[in-house]
Amino acid sequence: LVYIYKHHTHPLNALLTRRDQQQRQKTTTSSSRLMSSTHKKGARRDDDDGEVPNASSNTNKKQKKSSTNAKNEPLPDIIPQEALENDVFASDSAMFKGQKFTAVAFNVAGLRAMLKSKPQCLRMIVDKTQCDVLMFSEHKLNPENVEEATKQLKQFLPEFATVKFACSTAKKGYAGVCILARSGWTKTAKTEGGKSPMKQTSIKDMFGGVKKETEGTPSPTTATAYDGPKLLNVTEGLLDKKHLTEGRAITLEFETFNAVFTYVPNSGEGLVRLGFRINTWEKECREHLNALQAKKPTIYGGDLNVAHLDIDIYNVNAKHIPKSSATTPQERNAFGVMMKECKMKDCFRYFNPTKSGWYTYWSQRVANRPKNRGLRLDYFLASDKMFEEDAKVKVVSSGILTEMKGSDHCPVYITLDVQK
Repeated sequence: LVYIYKHHTHPLNALLTRRDQQQRQKTTTSSSRLMSSTHKKGARRDDDDGEVPNASSNTNKKQKKSSTNAKNEPLPDIIPQEALENDVFASDSAMFKGQKFTAVAFNVAGLRAMLKSKPQCLRMIVDKTQCDVLMFSEHKLNPENVEEATKQLKQFLPEFATVKFACSTAKKGYAGVCILARSGWTKTAKTEGGKSPMKQTSIKDMFGGVKKETEGTPSPTTATAYDGPKLLNVTEGLLDKKHLTEGRAITLEFETFNAVFTYVPNSGEGLVRLGFRINTWEKECREHLNALQAKKPTIYGGDLNVAHLDIDIYNVNAKHIPKSSATTPQERNAFGVMMKECKMKDCFRYFNPTKSGWYTYWSQRVANRPKNRGLRLDYFLASDKMFEEDAKVKVVSSGILTEMKGSDHCPVYITLDVQK
């Protein structure tokens, strides 16, 4: 009775109240730990753009309020796409003086998962574009997985005679590029020394001084009937066998032009690889492209992991943009330096210099694709001479296939008019 008089409650009620408070405190602590763990696990992946959700709803409101587009206008809920000038595939044969050639580059964010659950996506891309070359970046396969993946690709896409993988050996389940080509490819051997062309030491070795192997040597793949540009050589890495261990690059030599496909290294969480990206990769990639262009006009495509212009970033004025991989001033500037020094043009922007709302990557963690809140990280570049009116190998069109799903990226393409 004294306790009830002093505390205005029964002792049993007081005990239950204290137990409820302790239980709520434990639940709150567990939830906080879970949120922290989830944030760490999902903070970044190799091609992430750095859009880490804020833990505080108040912070989210502030960021949303301050986010604006390249024109410094408040962001709408869904970013609109402006109509393109050449938003069609050039299919009229009368438009071409020579052979039509189309290449597609697509970051699949894991080819094994794509082949298992979404192979129809690859079939749709090929049916729509009728591409001569299809390139995948970030396939994440290890060398021991290549044989099985090749069998599956030939089952789903039998029209491609050549399949070539470059895999990471430095880290399992990481990076990697793959090309599929309709043209068959007869393996070549060095005239002197019998070195394999897949272990080149220079551009001269890579694209010069070669001859066909002795009669009876089979091609790496069985060629199908194809009358497009003939594939002469396929090599991994960049100039002087650089960047082989991460499976970052494959170069194709055709009779009248070259095609380079890469998955450019991401600067990583905390920009830990920014120095490597700018001082090593960018420099050596420029050397590779210039050496190739000294021989033939060249196209360069893939996930180049940079949003070059303000118009290529949906929220360019957000505070985190200059400090996030793919959107740092250093990376964006280096892309401009490459185009200038290598005398190449951004094909999509050549045809659509001011069209906004066209991106190739959307963060899945924050469900940005339905809102079209993305970055343009995937490109095709081409030698300046390929845009001249009388060019023997001429760029006809280039675009972004945003309707193609299956990854956090979408495919990009380039179409050439190739005269013999």
